[in-house]
Amino acid sequence: MKKKVVALMMSAVMAFSLAACGDNNAQTSGSGSTEPNGGGTSEQQSSESTPESTPTPESSESQPEVPAEPTVIRYGTHWVNGLDPNHVDDVSGEYTMAEAERQAALAALDAVKSELNVEFEFVQFPNDTRTDLMTSVLAGDPICDIAVLWGGSEATVLAQNILQKLDDYVGLFADEEAAWLLDEELFGHYYLLDNDMDFVPYFPLVVNLTMLDKVDSLKDADGKTIYPMDLYLEGNWTWSTFEDYLTKVDAYYSSVAAPADAAHYDTVQAYETDFRYAALAAMYANGSGIYRDGAIAADSDASIEAVQFIEKLRNAELLTDCGLYDDGFVPRWCEGGDDFGRGATVFTDAPNWRIGDYASQCGDRGESIAIIPWPRADRLAADSEDYSQVLNMGDSVGILKGSKVDTELALKAYILYWNTYWKTLGGVDSVTEYKNTAAAERLAGYGVDLYDENFGDDALACFQAVANNLAGNPAGLLGIWENNDASFATLLGKSLTGVDGTSSYDVTIKANKDAMNNLMSDIANNLASDSIHDNQKPAITKETVAVPVGTKYEDIDWTQYFTAEDSVDGVLDPASATFEDMTGGNFQEHLDTVGTYEGDESVKIHISDSSGNEETSRFKVVVYNPDNKEAPVITPVAELPTVKVDTDASTIDWKTYVDTAVDADGIDVKDSITADLSELDTTTAGTYNVVVTVTDYAGNTGSATLEVTVTAE
Repeated sequence: MKKKVVALMMSAVMAFSLAACGDNNAQTSGSGSTEPNGGGTSEQQSSESTPESTPTPESSESQPEVPAEPTVIRYGTHWVNGLDPNHVDDVSGEYTMAEAERQAALAALDAVKSELNVEFEFVQFPNDTRTDLMTSVLAGDPICDIAVLWGGSEATVLAQNILQKLDDYVGLFADEEAAWLLDEELFGHYYLLDNDMDFVPYFPLVVNLTMLDKVDSLKDADGKTIYPMDLYLEGNWTWSTFEDYLTKVDAYYSSVAAPADAAHYDTVQAYETDFRYAALAAMYANGSGIYRDGAIAADSDASIEAVQFIEKLRNAELLTDCGLYDDGFVPRWCEGGDDFGRGATVFTDAPNWRIGDYASQCGDRGESIAIIPWPRADRLAADSEDYSQVLNMGDSVGILKGSKVDTELALKAYILYWNTYWKTLGGVDSVTEYKNTAAAERLAGYGVDLYDENFGDDALACFQAVANNLAGNPAGLLGIWENNDASFATLLGKSLTGVDGTSSYDVTIKANKDAMNNLMSDIANNLASDSIHDNQKPAITKETVAVPVGTKYEDIDWTQYFTAEDSVDGVLDPASATFEDMTGGNFQEHLDTVGTYEGDESVKIHISDSSGNEETSRFKVVVYNPDNKEAPVITPVAELPTVKVDTDASTIDWKTYVDTAVDADGIDVKDSITADLSELDTTTAGTYNVVVTVTDYAGNTGSATLEVTVTAE
């Protein structure tokens, strides 16, 4: 893997952004220049001279020169709010971009127009990036030319083979001002672009310095707190030092009650985090990773050693997670950072887009934070080239196949746009200069007190050290970071939590190395072909299956309770689906017993599209008593939500006003709730009666009257 090291000065770092894409409608010559197929660009047409044999109707002195029409390049994104400087909020009518970024974007648009006669048309993807791009290219009508790929979608999009190879245009990125915009080579070719100058780890290590000040065992002989920045700058910030440091923090805070709004633990934690990002950071701090130098590295001795260190901290409860899991083993990825903002943990690996919010919360309590390097493995020297901070790549950009604009022109416009954007934003003459002068401003923007005499200078130096020593993590681009059964995050989570009887990480990762390689091989094989690959599953929309008790399994027509639609094939025939009894053939016992059955106690749908992409979903099955004559009972919540003046009453979710709504057998019927709004006037503050009604599966109705308060604030 190419190491993405950003050479910054001692006051370096970088800022947030988005990304872009388009397709080659030109033949490339050996020199890298392009010749248009057909008419060429309007810029090229306007520069053609008139043959001498054909006299012009009038001399140039009497005929004013007509400017060429600009070339329109469609720049597509999943979040147009953050890319289009002219986009306004539908409700407030205000611009959705922050003003400084908006002015930089407007300057960039002006530069592209004046220098290249190009205009960007910003396009919002209507649904899912992966589906919208693929179906439009398959149809021969790409939704855009330059396409933003949200971080994590790249593997899917690459496997679709809908992106142009950019190999013939590498020369456009030779200059230092442009080099950073071309992402690293994948599968022997260049496909992806970058524009993100926030060269901060995706989940950097952050610490609450004020909370450290309370721990006496962290103070030196003069009573001054020894901060992690001190240890790092002295060359002593290692795994063993970190473990000792956390031990002292934990000893103090294990008896300190957590804030009331942090419900995951009763006491303040030393280091609450998402262990996946901690393990990834530890790998890079040990000179390894998931994928390095063109090969799987997740099974290397250095990677295994890093995970074992995380497991050691976890077993000692020096590293904790939120205790809430998605899919049974994956911690909710922002919970540790959220608790950091609440003051419920001293250290965390914080999502970088939330650091400002967390710092603001800490600042409201008079607390200071710092962003620090993840400590290195003890075996490495402080200045070892193998010691790095991981940069988990964010949004990428690609040029779509089938684009009607010239690829070289699109890339030139892209380069000019983003270089102008960052130079304008920083008020500097070069992108390099921006990198070298933005650190203090960026860190101050994160809420770090750079003027504190005890830690301000050291906090800046450590922040610069993080930015100076970044290495990219291409595992996300290759589909082996998360979101599938053979991914690092899945295997790590299962091994650490013991889900499904999974063995230790070293055993698990070695056993699944071939599966990880197969994921990448599938992408490589698709990219080597000439065809577009549909890899998007159909979408299933299903209803609750409600049947009277005693219904026979073979009498249920499951096809009547769902529809399936594919982005390429359209509506699928429900009869093509198969249905799996998740109880192993004992579902009739459920049908003979009143109750609600879901998940592994239900029936699973299997349906595939013409490309073999299978989707599955489980029914919710309600078995009710048809002879029940009792009205269902509604219990409102203890404290009814208020309604703001001028709220559209049709948008109110009345289920939030109801704690429970059950029939005589305890079956939930809250989904059937309706509300009588005849007495509710949301244009005037006051208290109004709203009658809510539910209907059970046997047809019985029950009602309750709610006193709803409309407030002016």
